[in-house]
Amino acid sequence: MPEENNNARQKEAITKNFNLVAKGYDNPAQRYFFMSANKMTEYLKPKSGDRILDIATGTGMVASAMAQAILPDGHVQGIDLSSGMLDKALVNLTKRGLTNIELHEMDAEKLDFKSNYFDCASCGFGIFFLPNMIDSLKEWLRVLKPSGRLIFTTFEKSSFGKLISTFIEQLSEYEINFDTTAERLMEMPTCESYLEKAGYTDIEINSEQLGYYLASENDWWEIVMNSGLRHFVTQLDAIQFAQFRTKHIAEIVKLKTDKGIWLDINVIFSTGKKPVK
Repeated sequence: MPEENNNARQKEAITKNFNLVAKGYDNPAQRYFFMSANKMTEYLKPKSGDRILDIATGTGMVASAMAQAILPDGHVQGIDLSSGMLDKALVNLTKRGLTNIELHEMDAEKLDFKSNYFDCASCGFGIFFLPNMIDSLKEWLRVLKPSGRLIFTTFEKSSFGKLISTFIEQLSEYEINFDTTAERLMEMPTCESYLEKAGYTDIEINSEQLGYYLASENDWWEIVMNSGLRHFVTQLDAIQFAQFRTKHIAEIVKLKTDKGIWLDINVIFSTGKKPVK
C-alpha cells in the first residue's frame, strides 16, 4: 500500500507539472522533440492501415508523425495523463488537418484497450516518468498483436551535458532533491535489458545525436520552464526562484561560444517485437 501511494503521488506530481508546461511545450528551443518524432517513424516503419498506440502522447508530436505515415487507412490512439497536454495536442492536430487520431486521458500502466489489438506502439520520452517501467512494458506488450512492434525514446547519459549538471548543482544549494540515482534508461544495454525482461524479441537499440546550438541562455531557460525540469524550480519560493534564475543564467552564459550554446541531445531509440507463440 505505501508503494501504491508513492506511485500515485508521483503520477499526480508529473501530471500537475505537464499541465503547467503544456502551453509552451512546443517552443523552438525544444525542437529535439519534433526531430525525434520523425526519426521514430523511420525506425518503426509503420504502414497504411496500421493501428498505433502512442503512449505519453503529450502535444501529439509522435502521434502526428505516425498518423501521417499510415495514411490513408491507419489510425492512432494517443494517451496521456495530462489533460493540458491533450488539449494542446487537439489544437495541433486540428491545425495539421489530421483526422485519424483519437486522444484519451489514460494511465500508461493500465491501458483500457483489449489484448492483441495494435500493430505498433510508441512512447517518446515518457517511459522514464513511470514508476514501474518493466510492468508498463509488459502492459504495452499485452495490447500489441503478435509480431507487433514497440519503439520508445530516452535521453542518453551525455544529453544536456554541462547545462544539466550546472542545473542540478545549483539546485542542491536550495536542498531540492534531484534524484540522479533513479534508473532513467540512459544507457543502451539497460534499455535492451528492460525489453528482454518484459518479454520482447528482435530487440534493436540505436543512438543518434540530435543536438544543436541554442541562440542564447534564454533558450535554455525556455527548456527549463517548459519541460520536466520545471517541477524542480517550482519547489522554490518566489525569492529563491528569482535568486536561482539569476545565478543559473549567469553560469549558462559562460558556456556560450560564437556559435551559441551547445545543446547535446543524444537520443536512444529502443525497439522490440511481441513474440509469436
